Amino acid sequence: MSKVIFYTPAFNAEKTLRRTIESVLTQTHTDFVYYLLDNASTDNTSKIIKEYAKRDQRIVPLCNAINWVGNWILDVIEGYSNECYLCELDADDEYTPDFLKKMLAFMTEHNLQIAACGSDFINATTDKLIVSRKLDTSLILEGDKFEMNFSKYYQFMRSIWGKVYSLSVFRKPNYRDYEISGYGSDTYFAMRAFHNATRVGILAESLHRYYVFPKSVSYQLDENRITSDNALFDATRDFLISKCGIVSQENLNFLYRVYLNAIQDTVNVLQNEQMPVINKLQRLLDIFQSKHTQELIKWPGVEEQRNDMFNQVVVWVLGQKEVYSEKGLEIASDILAAMGVYPTKISGWQDCWTFLLLTTLKNRQSKMGVVLNIDDQIVSITSALPLIAGLNVEFLTYFRDIVFLIMQQDEKKALTQIESTIAKQTNIPDEYIEEFLTLGVNLSAKLNYAERFISFKKLKILLLIDFFRLDDAKEELADWDEILPNDMDFKELRGRLLQ
Repeated sequence: MSKVIFYTPAFNAEKTLRRTIESVLTQTHTDFVYYLLDNASTDNTSKIIKEYAKRDQRIVPLCNAINWVGNWILDVIEGYSNECYLCELDADDEYTPDFLKKMLAFMTEHNLQIAACGSDFINATTDKLIVSRKLDTSLILEGDKFEMNFSKYYQFMRSIWGKVYSLSVFRKPNYRDYEISGYGSDTYFAMRAFHNATRVGILAESLHRYYVFPKSVSYQLDENRITSDNALFDATRDFLISKCGIVSQENLNFLYRVYLNAIQDTVNVLQNEQMPVINKLQRLLDIFQSKHTQELIKWPGVEEQRNDMFNQVVVWVLGQKEVYSEKGLEIASDILAAMGVYPTKISGWQDCWTFLLLTTLKNRQSKMGVVLNIDDQIVSITSALPLIAGLNVEFLTYFRDIVFLIMQQDEKKALTQIESTIAKQTNIPDEYIEEFLTLGVNLSAKLNYAERFISFKKLKILLLIDFFRLDDAKEELADWDEILPNDMDFKELRGRLLQ
């Protein structure tokens, strides 16, 4: 008779493992072998496994000295024939007593290589049902039904548990190999099995209980999670191409919705993760710069859900105090550029910081390969201040640090920075020099710095002469004939006009 193999890997599962083991040992179909793996636990997991192994000869205890080094599920089944079956169960979940009996009967009746059942998702704290994931009627997949019913069975292909597999599906070559480890590896495992099966059935009953813990893997940030989201999209699309010969528009739309849900989950996990905010911002940038997220931004049909997520991300990013640093501002700008959005008004932000964000975004958008129409917004946000009102957006962006100081009403520091720029003989584009000196003149006047005002006037007149704008230079000089008739600098400037 064909042997059924149960497999449970357990890492520090002393609080839940007994419930899991009992659910297997009390199956009404009793002919099975049960491999229990202590996956390098540091609690009483090993002790519990050994205790049950002494009580029931169907249990085969396994032990890893290093987590996931050895005793992987495919290692365990290596010596069994294709006629045997495999069931996996996580160390914090359970099957109903009739799980195996009903699943084997379902497989025999419909000649299946894989059978999947529904699952009840249980709040592990309250023991209350969150949701039941099952079909209304059982579904048999073969031939073109894998393509026609993809959106119905995909949810059952996302996990390794809740299924009975014929070992024959693991003895065929993979349709393609992807580097997916940790988060997402269960989905890839089940997907490869579905690909190799000729007939698969989804039983319309919940025979599995999945306990949702706050620290479940799905709610933790695996270091590979962001790359896994993208790899799973590729793996699933290639599954459809290899299995069905086509990815229909309907299934592609579904895949993008799945991907959107995946990155939404990753964003939620990331925001709650205990790590420096700058690292979180960098991870968010990785998400939004990724190939499939960029495709998703342009993809029609998911606008409402996508915009909701974008709004959530923008509000969170701009609510972090770390964004007020140079590094944080650059990453935040890159995130917004990758999303193709920019804020017109930011709650709780002063206009000076909004200006700095928008100009940073303008400077970095070419690097990001995007074009955002933010020029009018930059000009608008500075138009209320007489010192900088009317200046063009390129000037405002080029001298954004000085403009930022003016918007902070720190005119003294802004003037000092202008003087420092001149003293260092910093190369200033010709098209900005006159406005730059005029800004120095106006700042000096507002601050009642007479000597600096005169100094900037002299520089401006000299500039006009160098640019051969002699009439403008004469007009500027005329005012000083009576005010400072004996000033040597003004005399020299008059002399240059006569040359």
